[in-house]
Amino acid sequence: MPKTLRAFIAVPIPDAVALFMMQIQARLQLPGMNIRWVAAKNIHLTLKFLGDIDPSRVPAVTAQMDAAAGVTAAFSLKVKGVGGFPDLRHARVLWVGLAGDLDRLKAVQAAIESGLESVGFTRQSRDFGAHLTIGRIRRRIDAQLIGKSVEPLKAVASNFFRVDRLMLFKSILKPDGPEYTLLHTSHLVV
Repeated sequence: MPKTLRAFIAVPIPDAVALFMMQIQARLQLPGMNIRWVAAKNIHLTLKFLGDIDPSRVPAVTAQMDAAAGVTAAFSLKVKGVGGFPDLRHARVLWVGLAGDLDRLKAVQAAIESGLESVGFTRQSRDFGAHLTIGRIRRRIDAQLIGKSVEPLKAVASNFFRVDRLMLFKSILKPDGPEYTLLHTSHLVV
């Protein structure tokens, strides 16, 4: 049986935006908030989680990434607002939202999804929801406490950042957090 690799396609987040998100994490670190925070270096915008794949499939993935990127012009996004999945009352994940050219973001994600489906990958069953995960809740938090901490951050926003590439990463899960290795970069039309 061939060895697999855990992989995903993402948009990288600039250091300045990652720093901004670390400041949001710091404002949410209150007593009683048992949250595993995502390290700044690991914050990214996932476009497609591929799961465990055979390494021989990587060229097909990169070809579809290149095709999607080759017909998409670079665009701008910004971080905007804080929320939780499935909702704040029952949050298991804390995230920051995105604003800006979401139509172009959704179009490139749909092109990747469609291209990968054409080479045998399963289409994601739920709609794409653009967000950046900043923390995972380890055990249930009082809904009032989380609501009180998130409320002042619902309108928080960063400066715009340019999206000009897509990246394929290999992920190795480790006790102290995942380790990502870049496998391929596809450049959007400038």
